[in-house]
Amino acid sequence: MSTPSLPAPAPRASLALLAREKGTERSWSFERSGTAVTLREGPLGGKSKQTEKTFDSEAEALAFCEKSLRAKVEKGYFSAELGLRAVPLSELRAELKVAGSAEATARVLVHDGDLVIPHDLILDDGFGLLAPEKDAPSPLVGLLVRGTLTLEGCLLNFEDDTGPFLQVEGALVASGIGVGGSRLRVSGSVRTGELIGVYNHGLLDVGGDLDARIVATEHAVSVAGKTNALRYLGWGASIFPVADGVEDVSDPHDAKGVFVAGVLKKPEGQVDLSLARKRLSERKPNLLDAPVSVRAEFRKQMAKKLEAPEKLKSLALTHKKLSVLPAELFQFRQLEKLDLTGNALRRLPEALGQLTALRELRLNGNGLQELPESIGNLEKLERLDLEANCIWRLPESLARCTELRTLNLINNPYSYLRASFGSWGKVKVLRDFPEVLTRLPKLEVVEFKGTFLRSLPARAFDSKRLQRVRIRDSLITEVDTALHPLVEVDLEHAKQTAADFVRFWFAYDAVHLEDFYDAKTRRYDFSDVIALVGLLLDAAVPVPASYEGVLATWKGQIERVGHAIDRSERNPEHARALFGALRDALDTLGKPSGANALVGGLRALFDERARA
Repeated sequence: MSTPSLPAPAPRASLALLAREKGTERSWSFERSGTAVTLREGPLGGKSKQTEKTFDSEAEALAFCEKSLRAKVEKGYFSAELGLRAVPLSELRAELKVAGSAEATARVLVHDGDLVIPHDLILDDGFGLLAPEKDAPSPLVGLLVRGTLTLEGCLLNFEDDTGPFLQVEGALVASGIGVGGSRLRVSGSVRTGELIGVYNHGLLDVGGDLDARIVATEHAVSVAGKTNALRYLGWGASIFPVADGVEDVSDPHDAKGVFVAGVLKKPEGQVDLSLARKRLSERKPNLLDAPVSVRAEFRKQMAKKLEAPEKLKSLALTHKKLSVLPAELFQFRQLEKLDLTGNALRRLPEALGQLTALRELRLNGNGLQELPESIGNLEKLERLDLEANCIWRLPESLARCTELRTLNLINNPYSYLRASFGSWGKVKVLRDFPEVLTRLPKLEVVEFKGTFLRSLPARAFDSKRLQRVRIRDSLITEVDTALHPLVEVDLEHAKQTAADFVRFWFAYDAVHLEDFYDAKTRRYDFSDVIALVGLLLDAAVPVPASYEGVLATWKGQIERVGHAIDRSERNPEHARALFGALRDALDTLGKPSGANALVGGLRALFDERARA
């Protein structure tokens, strides 16, 4: 996809800046006429030093002026003709939407109407146009523009944890945006080149459309209108094109297919957004001239092989962030080994069944939920690796894979269980051992670990080659050794497994305030967290009493989650509301268990935290 490029502002023939240094003001200016440039600098109202320079061409003179201007802005200089006035924050409270927790004694720079700033705008505390005047009564904490803001440069903020706010009542146009902890609110649309957001303390709230070459940010970004950009949400996330607000998940991009090598961390290849912000401020490119998607790169790299697809025997498409498989893949009908490790393949297409020559299929680490029915067409398949996924069922058609020897189901479900299904209310888990595996005639090894399994099949395994079926960290509490002599289960670990699930999923980094509270509407919706508690309760209740270990784990996690929620807005009412809702939900969640010690103990823990 492509977004329209921003028109370059017309070069200025002259410009005057000023800066505040330790209570005094200094001025700097340039005048350009053809190849000649005149610089003046000195104390405001005092004697200035004048420098004359002549260049071989007008282009060199222009480049010198632009470079000198950026250097001065980086030192705190700003246009002397912006027409800003300082207003006490207390007078603007009803109008401001992103002022944060600034004290009422602070002041805000205000501009009535449209504003053009002929250089970069740097939003750092006490810097540049936000630097305090001599004998200033209070600090300047933000900028309010009651109109459209046009920057003939970049919007920058180098403080990652905090920063002055910017509120624009009209649109915002900037050649680039590279910010950290500042909170930005634009009532109209935003049009820019690269939008870089470092760390997760800042936010961008756009009331209109957002048009950019890329939105690469760890911030919370809210766009009421339509987004047109490549979108990278940081922390190693996938990169997808967004057109008219619709994300094309069928066309993922690798970081190395979008960003220049200079901003990629080695060896993991993630994007260093801090470095990208610095490069943006220095006018160095962060993006390749023509970003290439994984599918486009696949077609390019496979072009020669696609001329004779029957010759390709082995293919690895690992860690490509693929959510769908390239259609061209299924032309390689003679593939014997396919490695799709480390993508985002929640489901596989029925076209997989066309690869009938496959002997080894690796699907580790995808958040995969289930296999297609066409898996049964892979009658030569010998090894199937499903480690670190979210498999909740195996299709009956798997019985046709009569050559299958080894099956790896370790860590099913894995840590991205909720992300795979989209919400806890939609989550499904594998509870009963897939009976279809007992009908595979050549099966040798099956591995389970970290599983919700709580029962074994009622029939013996048909395979005469079976060496072991090992099940670790499950909810199974008994084994018929006469029926299943080769099944290895740690029966005593069932109670600990139930506690481990609580520790892992009911955690401060998994249950967040935004999961149940909408800050804009100030409304609660506890349904998703209630669904999580129901899942964890259901895992533990079948385990024979006592429940001391599980309850002890619940107690610790409740305190940690509550503490994290309290800190998020320094408001204890949110955690109290959550745990009160969870306590009340146990009336429904606990019904299938009747009078149960776990339900009763958990109700007491929730009630205690709700009253804290």
